[in-house]
Amino acid sequence: MQRVKTPGGAPPATLLPSAKIGWQAVFGFLAAIGMVSAAESTSPMFKPAGIAPGGLNPHATITSIVKTQDAATITWSGFLKPFTVERTPSLTSPLWETILSTTETQGTVPTQGEMGFLRVTNSVRYIGSDVCSWCHDTTHAEWSQTRHAGAFETLRQIRQDKNPTCLPCHTVGYGIPTGFTSEATTSYLEGVQCENCHGPAGGHFDPDDQSIMPPVVTIAAETCGGCHTDVHHPTYDEWSESGHGHQSEDFEFAGSGASRMGTCGTCHSGGARLASVKAFEAGTTNVAFNGVDADNFPITCVVCHNPHEKAENEEVQPAQLRYPTSSTAFFNYNTSTSFAAQYNPQIQVCGQCHNERGAVWTGTGRPPHHSPQYNILIGQVADPSTPEGAEFNGQPSGHGNPASNPNQCVTCHTRPQEVPVPTEASPNYKGHRFEPQLQACAECHGWMDDPDFTPEELAEWAVHIIRTGTESAMVKTIAALDEWAATKIPGLTTPGHTNYVAFNGTNDPSTVVPWEFSTIGQLNSGRKSPGSAGQNRLPAEIKKARFLLYLVEHDGSKGVHNPAYVGWNEKVPGLLQQAEELAKNAPAVPDE
Repeated sequence: MQRVKTPGGAPPATLLPSAKIGWQAVFGFLAAIGMVSAAESTSPMFKPAGIAPGGLNPHATITSIVKTQDAATITWSGFLKPFTVERTPSLTSPLWETILSTTETQGTVPTQGEMGFLRVTNSVRYIGSDVCSWCHDTTHAEWSQTRHAGAFETLRQIRQDKNPTCLPCHTVGYGIPTGFTSEATTSYLEGVQCENCHGPAGGHFDPDDQSIMPPVVTIAAETCGGCHTDVHHPTYDEWSESGHGHQSEDFEFAGSGASRMGTCGTCHSGGARLASVKAFEAGTTNVAFNGVDADNFPITCVVCHNPHEKAENEEVQPAQLRYPTSSTAFFNYNTSTSFAAQYNPQIQVCGQCHNERGAVWTGTGRPPHHSPQYNILIGQVADPSTPEGAEFNGQPSGHGNPASNPNQCVTCHTRPQEVPVPTEASPNYKGHRFEPQLQACAECHGWMDDPDFTPEELAEWAVHIIRTGTESAMVKTIAALDEWAATKIPGLTTPGHTNYVAFNGTNDPSTVVPWEFSTIGQLNSGRKSPGSAGQNRLPAEIKKARFLLYLVEHDGSKGVHNPAYVGWNEKVPGLLQQAEELAKNAPAVPDE
């Protein structure tokens, strides 16, 4: 195996021993050396075919070659137009013949026997961020204060500023003819600049180029992933494994219209959410949603991090976060109300989405959304501005109290861990799988300083105790609700009785859970629930009890987020204790 330099800015290709192969072999060869990835979907925002050191890969990448009897259709991923399709009969030959020029990302060429090897090239010209500042002076000034701007200086301080392994991610275009070569000759390309994320700007600035290539605007995590990866800083790798890194099949927005993108999309799609935020910041409620973008981009890096500027108060918004790491204000984003009417950038970063999503105890349609973590954490599951606002509410304590836990969710869920010698088997951890780290418990709980056990062992034991207690309290609450249904609904098993018809309808009474929501919750999955007639006959106490029960269930931590508030509090009854008492004391349904 040997390497060759390829002209025209194209990436090098690995040679195979054979000098000449057919079309199908060409495709297999490209796939084997990693040049072919999953075909991208057509989208207004560019979606990279994969990650590349330094940010956006400026080169076109062939994604497929489909051969018919007399032609071949080539598809590639790329953004720097125009593209040139070239062929060579042998990779040992320095000659490449142009067979197609186009501004599209697909082309069809005739086949003539064995065509050999193909590649797609484009012109790559870097110019440096100082030129960008002529028009984008405010953004440039804000960027200049970020760590990206000083990325080359970071290398210099540790004497790695000539290390070719580090330079692709600390400069602009290293390894490409028009990119960074050395501090002496191309100092204007030092650091992580505009062109790392928006693509080479030579075509955008060239007054002789009538096409004027616009910079790429994309929220793709792959833009960050080429550098924030590997065993030393695997942020992208961790994110890719997390729930944030995947768009659920339940949320496909391309055919759903703006209404669903403006409700579910604001937390289930990075494309939809950032469109809403952009409109809000522009002072308009007219959001420019795009269904393909909403489907293509999950909760990517820039949903939580601002790529262009640091926060004014870095103590509460470190790492260029868009939102604080803690807050105590009530927040309950209602999907039936506009985003602009509710958006509050002062709510902490996780609470922006991990809130009750409009749930109230009077609702009968379905249980609270699977996202009340913020409300449980701060001990506020009812709107304090409503007439019943004090009900079920407490003061932030423990994990949710910024006085004792200033970073709230971040303390446990994005806690980084460094290892002495990172390896593939034991990499550093950057906290972006968002899994709770038990080591954080020892930092706050001094009682975990026990010579006979590690802090992690003690933390695991404490979590087990809390979760077991919560699960036991949930069982008691469910038993109280079942007991109420069995004893306080006269005629429930008597065909023809008003309550039989209202709660069971045409269902077998043994399959019905009378206290459930119209859309049955996961605690009784597979069983039946009463419709609107039955819901209208339920007393308020039962509606409140099931609301509290499902808030705790859908919080997912089984009490760990706020043990005292959920049920571990001797002074004030916790949510599950209140729910159990409400169910036990609920009045009977009228016998009519």
